[in-house]
Amino acid sequence: MALNNRSVGGGTDINETFDNSSLSTELLEKAERELMEKPSWRDRDIQALRDMISDDPDLVSRSDDAFLLRFLRARKFDYTRSFTLLQNYYMMRVKHANIFKDFTPSALKHVHQLNLQGFLPYRDPEGRAIFVFRGGLWDPSLCSADDLFRANVICLEKQIDDPLTQINGVVALLDMKMLGFHHVRHFSPSHALKVVSLVQDSFPARFKAVHIVNEPALFDLVLTIVKPLISEKLKKRIYTHGTNMKTLHSHIPPDILPCEFGGSMGPFNNKAFIEKLAEEEETFIQSQMYGYISQIAEKGVKKTVSLDTFSPYRRVCIR
Repeated sequence: MALNNRSVGGGTDINETFDNSSLSTELLEKAERELMEKPSWRDRDIQALRDMISDDPDLVSRSDDAFLLRFLRARKFDYTRSFTLLQNYYMMRVKHANIFKDFTPSALKHVHQLNLQGFLPYRDPEGRAIFVFRGGLWDPSLCSADDLFRANVICLEKQIDDPLTQINGVVALLDMKMLGFHHVRHFSPSHALKVVSLVQDSFPARFKAVHIVNEPALFDLVLTIVKPLISEKLKKRIYTHGTNMKTLHSHIPPDILPCEFGGSMGPFNNKAFIEKLAEEEETFIQSQMYGYISQIAEKGVKKTVSLDTFSPYRRVCIR
């Protein structure tokens, strides 16, 4: 297939990873234009956020450059907003400890094997990673709503490692085909709040668009629950297409879409992405050692958190 707008990551293979030292001139210019990021200021900005973390006596956070950059980019290098996002990120893990307990690819393998979610192999022309969730095919007898949420979040965690995704953003493609009352009864207001809180306030990603396809009339009930919780900014980024894939294609080219969405890429298959996710098992295990002190103490981490696995992290002692 043709690789569109490759200079900013458009059309590139989602598994083609980049680091912050190998970004193209065009991508750096985009980061400066849209995110207020300047390479010459980057060290200063990262250190400013690191200092704010150090001033929070109850927080033990990863503090490597790559980790902190995702929060700065998500909030356009506004230190206060970036720090609030990072605090919310870890506080989410305190408020929903059951969701983030055993938060590893191996613990969610049974969900990912259902082929309900994952990132498409190629980015869109603007370099955005495309996350697919086929919620209408979910069988509640095979996995809980919480495990489904966990499986989605861990996919996002894997993909947000990539600077291209941090800068260009994420597009969500939600397939609601076959959605029924047996699904909606699990979508309580508290579950809706959890989902919206993650997307809006607690995750370091730029969600650029949410496309909903094959939604039945019943989906209006879901929107009724969710819409009061959503910011006006995010509301404007939600598009409902029904079964009209041509309107979807005006946003996402069909040559990078699976055939279920009128595309030419064959059936949706998350196997390649999930295999890459599985390679990060140890990273997710190590990540559970960070957070607010009360949360960490419950996991049995008493004194010092080792950052050796994430070299060149500094060591952070719990005060």
